[in-house]
Formats: sequence, structure tokens, C-alpha cells
Amino acid sequence: MKGVKSGAAIPFLAVLPSPRFTMFMNNRPRGTRKMSAKFKTLLAAAAFLVAGAAPAFAGTIYDALKADPRFSTLIQIIDANGVKYQYTAKSPRTVFAPTNAAFDAIKGGYDDLIHPAASDRNNVQALMLYEIVPGHITPASVGSGVTINTFQKDPVTITPIANGLHFGGEFGADQSGPAIEASNGIIVPVGTLPTPVFSQSEDSSALPPSGETPPAGGTLKAPGQ
Repeated sequence: MKGVKSGAAIPFLAVLPSPRFTMFMNNRPRGTRKMSAKFKTLLAAAAFLVAGAAPAFAGTIYDALKADPRFSTLIQIIDANGVKYQYTAKSPRTVFAPTNAAFDAIKGGYDDLIHPAASDRNNVQALMLYEIVPGHITPASVGSGVTINTFQKDPVTITPIANGLHFGGEFGADQSGPAIEASNGIIVPVGTLPTPVFSQSEDSSALPPSGETPPAGGTLKAPGQ
């Protein structure tokens, strides 16, 4: 299966997902608790002490993920779906990286992410890009919370919690370990696979070229609404 070249156009869900992919999305874990803005603010300083100082890694984000056995499943999915360059590009980015435990928690398993049907490969690529945001994101940088566009182009809200950061909303994920600083950005381990909320109508978007941050706009589409 050939990878996606830098700057190539990727039509996200230009065709409706297969029943298997729809079942996978229906089984995705829901996010954790909601917190008041006041509580988020009080946690920000403590969260920086827990997760703000990231261990340094000399290689790229991709190299750091590959060297860490906690991310072996994520590496398989990245390699199988041709998005490696999004983890090796030079411009700074932060990856909210699901650990193996996050994938193991998915009801019905995650094989469809490693071996997607041809009609679902773009969907899996979109899920991977949803986990990446531009810049260096830390508890100190988000304050009481910040909304930023992901590389999939949908906005996501990132908020401080006791153990670091929470990424996303209803289907979001909590930081599950210390962040890792790589040569081109930061890896934030998360204990759940974060996914966006889907809507139905068809759309297509251009995958941001390697080394560039995505433009505003664009919506991930999916069935059932």
C-alpha cells in the first residue's frame, strides 16, 4: 500500500464509511468528566509540574514513538495508512498519541485501523490527523483552556487536568503519562483514542503538506446524522 506524498489531496470521507468502520466508530470510548472553568484554572499550575517538563528525545516525533513500546500499535497504524511524514516534518507540532492500552480498550478491536478497507483509508488518515495540532502544547500554554485547529482541520478544545491535559470533548482523551519532547514537537500520551464528532454530508479537503500547519475550516464527515 503506497504512502501519501507531501501535499497530496486527501478527500476525507468522500464516500460513506463501510459498515465495519461505522461499527468501529460506534464503539469508540467516550471522553471523561467535564470540569468547571474555575477548577481548570486551579489545576493549570499543578499540571505543569506533573507534565510540563517533557523528557527530551533527539529524533523526530515518529522516531520517539517508534522507540517507545507503548506506541507500537500507533506506529503500525501510521505506517499502514501513509501518514508518517506528518510525524517527521520539521515545523513544530504536538501529537496526542494513544498508547497501546488506548487501542486495546476499543470494543471489537482495532484491526480495521491497521488493515482498513479501501473506502475507509481516508477515514483512518483523518483520525490520525485529528490527534495532531500545530505548535508546542503544554499545560502552561493552554491556561484555563484553548481551542485550536487540528491537522484534520476541525477545531479541538484542550484543557488542563490534574495529570496534564484533556484533548477533545465527548470522545476526547486524558493525558496518561509525561510528555516527550522530540526535535520537531511534543508527544502527549493519552489513554483513549480521541475522535471528532461526525456529521454526514460529503466533503473533501487537502491534507496539509509536510511541514505546514493546516488552514482553518473543513469538517470531517461521517454517517448517522
